Amino acid sequence: MFLTVKQKILVILLEKGPLQNSDIAKRAGITEQWCSEMINALHDEGLIESQFITPRRINKLTGKGAEIAKRLKEISENVICES
Repeated sequence: MFLTVKQKILVILLEKGPLQNSDIAKRAGITEQWCSEMINALHDEGLIESQFITPRRINKLTGKGAEIAKRLKEISENVICES
């Protein structure tokens, strides 16, 4: 199963905890600008929350985001095991 970039970010935050945009971008293999756009979209969807600690933006999952990320991780692990 292939994850979208937004789904991948949710799973990264589930596995690694609160992270800065730059760390998420590196782990997801995307630019920081693209990461920022995806983070904004996830924030608007209520799946992550951000805390600004100048000059950093720390992102973490909301309860709803954590539930979705757990399901995505389970599904992707099951697909890998079945391959």
